[in-house]
Amino acid sequence: MAKESLKVWQRVLAHAGRLSDTSLRSLFSQDLTRSVKFSRTLWDSKDEIYVDFSKQLIDDQVLNELLALAKDLQIIEQFTEMRNGAKINWSEQQAVLHTALRADKKQTLNVDGVDVIAQVHTELDSLRKFANSVRTDKRFKKIVSIGIGGSDLGPALVFDALSPNYKTAVECSFIGNIDAHEIESVLEKSKASETLFIVCSKSFNTIETLTNANIARNWLATKLGVEQNSKTLADHFVVVSAHPERAIEAGVIAANSFNIWPWVGGRFSISSAMSLAPMIAFGPDIFDEFLAGMRAVDDQMQNSSPENNVSLILGLIDIWNFSVLGHTSQAFIPYAFQLRLLSDYLQQLIMESNGKSVQVDGSATAMRTSPVVWGGVGTNAQHAFFQMLHQGTDVVPVEFIGFSQSVHDQRVAHDALIANMFAQSKALAFGRTLEEIDAEQTSDENANHRVMAGNRPSTTVLARAMTARTLGALIAMYEHRVFVQGVVFGINSFDQWGVELGKSLASELSNEISGSSAPTQKGDKDQLDGSTRSLINLYRQHRKN
Repeated sequence: MAKESLKVWQRVLAHAGRLSDTSLRSLFSQDLTRSVKFSRTLWDSKDEIYVDFSKQLIDDQVLNELLALAKDLQIIEQFTEMRNGAKINWSEQQAVLHTALRADKKQTLNVDGVDVIAQVHTELDSLRKFANSVRTDKRFKKIVSIGIGGSDLGPALVFDALSPNYKTAVECSFIGNIDAHEIESVLEKSKASETLFIVCSKSFNTIETLTNANIARNWLATKLGVEQNSKTLADHFVVVSAHPERAIEAGVIAANSFNIWPWVGGRFSISSAMSLAPMIAFGPDIFDEFLAGMRAVDDQMQNSSPENNVSLILGLIDIWNFSVLGHTSQAFIPYAFQLRLLSDYLQQLIMESNGKSVQVDGSATAMRTSPVVWGGVGTNAQHAFFQMLHQGTDVVPVEFIGFSQSVHDQRVAHDALIANMFAQSKALAFGRTLEEIDAEQTSDENANHRVMAGNRPSTTVLARAMTARTLGALIAMYEHRVFVQGVVFGINSFDQWGVELGKSLASELSNEISGSSAPTQKGDKDQLDGSTRSLINLYRQHRKN
């Protein structure tokens, strides 16, 4: 941080000490307007999404200082620069333009002499045409989307979230893990002549995706009784990649190929061709609604005043929780079964983006960056880990997400579901005192065990219904919070060198395990450490036996 920003940051840190003896009980009792003052609305271009962060351990002074920090760091200005094509992914010399994937067709954005928005809409037109042809032809009854990371978590989340609300044209399955049990369990329930495979890989050199694509190709060729380079087989494959030529080199021949660009990170690719499977399932019009929701929040992030900027404020509160107050994890709990994949998706979005310890200038950061992200679905989560959230030694900030309306007609059950969400938020914030327990019961030798300290921070996000627009808006909001955090930390949120190291080592060790590497000669120095060498030898011995 610059010198002036550090002064603001020091003031932010000072407030942590000031509030250390303050409780949410006292904050609410001192200000009867608190729930209004610390709530905002996010707009999906059709409906408002209510965001209540009044149960976060902040007050007016803290919020004002956080907003002052955002102003001093010019977070909104930097977001605008990103959206205009600045190469903020400095380690890879790339622009970061996931927002261009949902930009209005009437806009233009020239990057290195190319109008990227025109490129995006040309590709979108091709995707719409292909999706409609699959839906009209009705030849394919099942889509198997193969990818990993963002090319798997994103489309799987969209399909799962929207399936209860929109009629699906085809059944969709999503394969990510290289563990063959996953793809085998899908293939054994599939009919070859009715299955379309979408192979999603930006680089097309990811070992998990290539391995699963080859398993699918071999299965399909065997079931159909055709050669692996036949047109019949190619008709069952679609490739989504920035390097489609590598698919051919890898033996994945597809009749159709769609583009993703180097300026789209995998974990930010949910609004790209990576989501072709749900686009086919629900139709291009529904996917356009999804993009419209994202675009509305992009515009809100860029154009709202800081004090009303939901994505900015929530990103700053995230920083307050884990970089100032020192909370090491963050839980996301949707009270909506169709969002059961949300925490998995946010794990990658947040931790792969901001799990960094080196700042842009190459120096080590002195701040705690990414929290450990986890979660579950309410009310199942209440009977799994909420005991720890209420009475454990670690304080875990929680984000609740719920919907006032449900696609089913079980109103009594839905009312009970949302009542549970509100109750958990209330219990985390205010707990239960010994005096309250004594008032409930005249004598209880176990009363101390029933005390809950409360003061556990949470935010509640309440939307009208799970629509495509609302889902798009929520995801864009989480993307922008990641951006806000990265600017404050002074890190590059858009590379992932730790992931790249693991991938390259896995490739080397695969050769060792298979025995295709040149054997170590007597007297040669083994390039592997003792532990890894012993594990490989033991694995090969077990496999052989």
